[in-house]
Amino acid sequence: MGTVEVGGVSLFWAERGTGPPVVFVHGIPTDYRAWDAQTSAFSGDFRTVTYSRRYAYPNVRSGDLSDSTIQNNAADLAGLIQLLNLDPVHLVGHSYGGFIAAYLATRQPELLRSLTLVEPAIASLLLRDPKSREQAIGLLLRHPKVAYSASRFLRNSNDPALAAFRANDTIAAVRYNLNGVEDRPKVLEQLPEAIQKMMVDNGKTVKETDTPYPNLSRATLAEIRLPTLMIHGQTSALWLRAIAEMAGASIPRCRVVTIPNSGHYPHFQNPEAFNAALRKFLPRGDEKVGLSSST
Repeated sequence: MGTVEVGGVSLFWAERGTGPPVVFVHGIPTDYRAWDAQTSAFSGDFRTVTYSRRYAYPNVRSGDLSDSTIQNNAADLAGLIQLLNLDPVHLVGHSYGGFIAAYLATRQPELLRSLTLVEPAIASLLLRDPKSREQAIGLLLRHPKVAYSASRFLRNSNDPALAAFRANDTIAAVRYNLNGVEDRPKVLEQLPEAIQKMMVDNGKTVKETDTPYPNLSRATLAEIRLPTLMIHGQTSALWLRAIAEMAGASIPRCRVVTIPNSGHYPHFQNPEAFNAALRKFLPRGDEKVGLSSST
């Protein structure tokens, strides 16, 4: 447990256990603590490494988060893996962290042994340019229900969350964000107290949804040759589940798993089922990564 300097960025990190390294990348609005149920479950067989991305608690970094892009976070992650002498790693990424993990897998696959993506928010699979009316109409014609779900998220969740952030009301920003990704009301209040605190601690990271994202296409994902596990929750917003299915269908060696009784955060909403799926996928020692014949 400590900090590591990567290209001028200070990152808090923690580890448990010994064995093949598994690195966990959190999403919005969480930090390294989001993976507590996984580090306790897997540290008997693996060296589990969690870290907080550049603006997440307990890192202290000034700025307006405009530099917390997918590309910059992927560079941070690559530097962390190399400086800690972890490569190749089993990489697990959630939501925005899943986008980061997928992007790194397309750029520096030699750093990875396997890839697990948990509802990766790869928005470019829906719209390469979120401001393009033509692309929005195309999505509506191809996948009307998905387009409506994405539009509802932007209108009722993301835009109000960013407005709350600009007004320095980070709790409201978190509430809007969570209600949108879960597609139901009063999500924050229904979470365990420790999870609520973690999310409020990281309320400012909601601003990351306003950063430009790279065009990670289905064709680019098809170039990933790593054994891959795609996980999504049963009840999260349709547009997030659709992205997971699209990405899973694009990556050749990928298995898609739905975690029951969970939404966008299956790793702590249903950790037993999540851990069972991940354990079935990850090898121990020199075993091969587990992909079934149905992959």
